[in-house]
Amino acid sequence: MSEATAAAAALLTRCTAWAEDRLATLAWWTDAELLRALGPGLAALFPSARPTLIAGVQSSGYLLAPLVAMQRGVGMLAVQKQPQPDGSILLATLDDVGGVAGRPRTGDRVLLVDDVVETGAQVAAVKDLVVDSGAEWLGAAVMVAYQPRPDLGVESLTTVACLRSAAG
Repeated sequence: MSEATAAAAALLTRCTAWAEDRLATLAWWTDAELLRALGPGLAALFPSARPTLIAGVQSSGYLLAPLVAMQRGVGMLAVQKQPQPDGSILLATLDDVGGVAGRPRTGDRVLLVDDVVETGAQVAAVKDLVVDSGAEWLGAAVMVAYQPRPDLGVESLTTVACLRSAAG
């Protein structure tokens, strides 16, 4: 574990609160020291990766992706959640919602960042979006993972089990 990753993980552990058995994630965004550490810490989870885009899914991903993109000197790919009439959620990029070019292209290398991965379903959907557009999927750098997801390339600063243990 790199120094940047260890520092971010320690701050995340210190700043984590619980609402009964659920993470109270909103408290994370109020701590300036944690915010400063997240970009370098998440970027260091993939030290040899050379992304051309850092993807973030609405809404927490929109906070994290710019922090990591600045560390890596690359742009951000915004992935929007579009609720469907049947209750499902479609993930879309700017191209899909009638905007300017926003979908990754062949030759792009995409790293996703997010705050929490519970089941991995959202990560899998973003991976499909990236691969279907001809870009290369590098994996997902996340703050907290509920379970290992090596099949999706998920690397985390910490796990929910570690956070529970630290909370006592």
